Amino acid sequence: MSDQDASDQAAAANGGDTSPSDPTADAGGSTLSAEQRQRLEEQAALEMLEESEARQWGGPSHALHGLLRKLGAGLDDLLPSVSASHSRLKAILAGMKADDDGRQLVALSELCELLSIGTEESMSALSVDVFVPLLVQLLRKEHNADIMLLASRAMCHVMDVHPSSAAAIVHYDAVPILCEKLLSIEYIDLAEQCLSALEKLSHEHPLAILRGGGMQAVLQFVDFFATGVQRIAVSTAANLCRGLPIECAHLVADAVPLLSGLLNHHDQRVLEHVCLAFSRLVDDFGTAPAQLEMLAAHGLLPNLHRLVSGMVMGGAAGDAGVTLSDTTYTMLLRTLATICRGSGELCKQLLQLKICSLLRDGLMSEESVAPSSGLSVNRPPDQLFQILSLSNELLPPITAASGGKNKDVAATAAGSGAQASRAVAPKPRPKRAGAASPPGGGESE
Repeated sequence: MSDQDASDQAAAANGGDTSPSDPTADAGGSTLSAEQRQRLEEQAALEMLEESEARQWGGPSHALHGLLRKLGAGLDDLLPSVSASHSRLKAILAGMKADDDGRQLVALSELCELLSIGTEESMSALSVDVFVPLLVQLLRKEHNADIMLLASRAMCHVMDVHPSSAAAIVHYDAVPILCEKLLSIEYIDLAEQCLSALEKLSHEHPLAILRGGGMQAVLQFVDFFATGVQRIAVSTAANLCRGLPIECAHLVADAVPLLSGLLNHHDQRVLEHVCLAFSRLVDDFGTAPAQLEMLAAHGLLPNLHRLVSGMVMGGAAGDAGVTLSDTTYTMLLRTLATICRGSGELCKQLLQLKICSLLRDGLMSEESVAPSSGLSVNRPPDQLFQILSLSNELLPPITAASGGKNKDVAATAAGSGAQASRAVAPKPRPKRAGAASPPGGGESE
């Protein structure tokens, strides 16, 4: 007991030497506490970086990393590339969190370089919960265009390396910022990079982009971009039109005039993406006449009629000389059939455009029907089917309320069909002796 008391007294004496009563020691302690707080913040960020397997967008490789470290397996020796990437990411994270624009710019450049050559395995130490909020924050630096450009480029690289990171980018509200950069273009390079980011997001998160004004953003100044960038813009717009609920039709209403104007584009890929966008919108609103008429309010039917006429002429669609693929022609025929099925008014407008003569020429130019014709082509079976389906939708319905004339027509058609069926149907087998006659069966006279 005496030894323990002596040790307690010695500890108390030592503690008394470091009493905070000295003002110099007090100032040193406050400085030390500030440094400690900064170290604690950096340590917390690094712990999030290392333990991201518990995060929503983490991967199983983080759990393996921690398990091997706990077992003393020497992961840094087993996976040197992961260890090197981990060390670089620590330095990059510190640079991105600095207050100096120069350090942030250097850190973003290193991050883009690391991500451009990395894979999902080598970048397993990267936690999107740590880096994506910083990238979104740096994308708001209006006074430094280079930082905004590299931040948006890093987002694209992150989505390439970690496809699941798109959910994190949407979660941290990057979509409205990307759309804003496209609606008010100050730097063309930044606008193109933001457009690429939205294109990657549009595959899995179209509704989030539509709610952020993305449809208008990607098409508003599409003519200012090069042809390759225009293809990305209309491809993004086509992705945004997939599976859109009828209740969300107002999200695309303002962009319909822009899409309709692109139906006269000179580039085949741009034109086919625009046709795909309208085809998806028509499929989405096929049972809503008001929404279909909204889509057709800016010259959709005359443009589709002109494009389909290129199918009959064997290539050139209108004066621009754009040749579409057979798949696109088939899709346009199906789109017109859906429009006629959903809206009687639009069906009437299509008849006034003399679509019937176009369909007749399309059928008569089929090689199996007119092999000696100069315009004979061998059409795919699904294209012939869509021509017949559209012809069927253009015909008026035969109802009992239309009077005896339509009844006679229906009876004549039924009789002709019955005769054709009897001509090809197999003869019935003779009845066995003693077989029971069907109820009400007529006996031979």
